[in-house]
Amino acid sequence: MNDTPRNASGSTALLALVGASLPMNLDPAIHNIAVVGAGNALHMTGTERSLAASIGTLCIAATILATGSLGDRWGRKKVMLLGLLVTLAGGVVTALAPSPALFALGRALSGVGFAASFGLSFALLRTIAGSPQELARMVAKWLALQTFAIVILCVAGGYLAGISWRAAYLVGPLVGVLALVWSFKAVPEAKDPDAGRFDGLGLVLVALGLVSALYAVSNAASSGWDSARVLLPLAAGLALLAAFGLWEWRSATPAFPIRSFTDPELMVGAMSGIAFNIGNAVVAIQLSLLWQYVYRYEPIEVSLGQLPFIVACIGAASWAGSLVAKGVSMRLLVPAGLLAMAAALAAMGFAGPSTPYWMFVVPLLVAGTGLMLTQTPTANVFVAKPPPALVGAVGSSRTAFGQFGFAFGLALSSSLIYGMFNPLLRQRLAEAGATPGEQAQAIGILQAYVQTGNTDRFDAKMVHDVVASGIEAYLASYRITMLIMAALIAVVAVLCFWLLPRRIAT
Repeated sequence: MNDTPRNASGSTALLALVGASLPMNLDPAIHNIAVVGAGNALHMTGTERSLAASIGTLCIAATILATGSLGDRWGRKKVMLLGLLVTLAGGVVTALAPSPALFALGRALSGVGFAASFGLSFALLRTIAGSPQELARMVAKWLALQTFAIVILCVAGGYLAGISWRAAYLVGPLVGVLALVWSFKAVPEAKDPDAGRFDGLGLVLVALGLVSALYAVSNAASSGWDSARVLLPLAAGLALLAAFGLWEWRSATPAFPIRSFTDPELMVGAMSGIAFNIGNAVVAIQLSLLWQYVYRYEPIEVSLGQLPFIVACIGAASWAGSLVAKGVSMRLLVPAGLLAMAAALAAMGFAGPSTPYWMFVVPLLVAGTGLMLTQTPTANVFVAKPPPALVGAVGSSRTAFGQFGFAFGLALSSSLIYGMFNPLLRQRLAEAGATPGEQAQAIGILQAYVQTGNTDRFDAKMVHDVVASGIEAYLASYRITMLIMAALIAVVAVLCFWLLPRRIAT
């Protein structure tokens, strides 16, 4: 077995693995800006734009466990490096794409590359750590250094996206090339010759199940939870995941050790991974939209506004890593982190029509601290607990849980906000005596206000009244949504505390 922990120039190898994880971490911030320019330049239809926006995420979900399983058998470093090469190919195809079809192909390749490079860079931390205590610190540093690099590179990528969407799609791949060269020299190989046969059927079932479930929840905000576009793929996804669980439970050589998740720490790691990514989605998306819609922040102000959250993540990661290394219990850290995030979301929910920015600073610091108090010990469990033959598969599953949590958090919070906003707005307009025709005109005014800020073609007094009603309705729906999301995370915190025993048997 070639999975014995060793300090192979630990700091150098750690930096290489941080670099290997960055292409996937950078992609959402860059892609969300660049895809708009790409859609316009390539004259994409609505369907093509939707595919372009989501195909990368769906390909990550489809291949994340398969690449981890291949790494366990062929070599985790080897598959990670191959993933970085695929990331480079995907970025180049995307950047040079002359048509929507080739753009989608490039995004699909990028998703496969992200799955391999990110998941296995995480799994390889176990190989370069010399002891369980060192592993805990390595995981914390890996998370903190990622966050620090993301701040710098996302600003550069966002700037490039404003100049050339094609250039922006090359930022992640270029980082990946540097990481590939560095990792080739600095990171040792790791695999297990006793990993067993490759479980193709199980991996197909989980890939289809994850893709169907993610597709369903991503449609919820626009189509509603009761629409066929949500219910049918969600039912299919859950059925496939149930079939996957049954197959893996009975398999002698599972691709994913589902029985391992009867371990309370791994079960809590999965549950809390979904929960803190729900919170992360709310902070990253809904708070940013509040700042833009209500307070009219510019994009650069929104990015800078998130800095307290990011700074807290960097500082708290090192602190949480030292606590894990000292043996502080998950039963204390994970519920405390989730409750801190829940409290922060609840506090952010009481924003008013003219709340100053400084009122958000403390909740952002608390949310970032809570995120890392939860993420650091659970990430350590995912890489420290699996049997040597399944480190890649279990480590990669952490990404799958996180993606589902982020997608679910975004879909649920968006559907709640916009599901309440329209009725509340119409209620306020009706109370003001607006006719149905005037209500329709008011919707047009709000759309112009949100999309361009230019409402000169409308009556100034009407614009003032409509915008005031719209802000009141939005704030009311936003407040209720934030409190619901906070309560959901708090419930998970209580469940985690209940599931974890006071002492873990050694």
